[in-house]
Amino acid sequence: MTGIKCEIKVVSRQKMGRETETTTEVYAGTYLDRGDKKYLSYKRHTEDGDIDCLLSYGAGKMTLSQQGGLKSKLEFIPGKKTDNLYQTPMGNMTVPVYTRGLSIHDKKDTIEIMLDYDIATRDAIRTLMEITVRIMDNKQ
Repeated sequence: MTGIKCEIKVVSRQKMGRETETTTEVYAGTYLDRGDKKYLSYKRHTEDGDIDCLLSYGAGKMTLSQQGGLKSKLEFIPGKKTDNLYQTPMGNMTVPVYTRGLSIHDKKDTIEIMLDYDIATRDAIRTLMEITVRIMDNKQ
């Protein structure tokens, strides 16, 4: 994917019952603007191997696709529940997600994305994700 180099910082706060877990990860990535749709690509390193991630957003929704040690495609549409497929080495599972809110602020050298959603498992997991993208250069 050609585009603009960027730094992608993901802060995720997950709450399940009384427990809260916060993780922060920073990735080198690529940003591509196709007008009505924008793309962020980056690679995650996990114990199950590398995972290529593609985050796309536009028209009031966001999609996160992952390929590698696990495969998934999660769709986030504010006010809607979506059923998403997760393919892991242990098998496949459907993951229902209810998106409470999605806020995207594109600025000159930064993009701020706030995503609030529930993973509808037996014990619902509420997640608030803050994604901050810092554009590194303006060369295409």
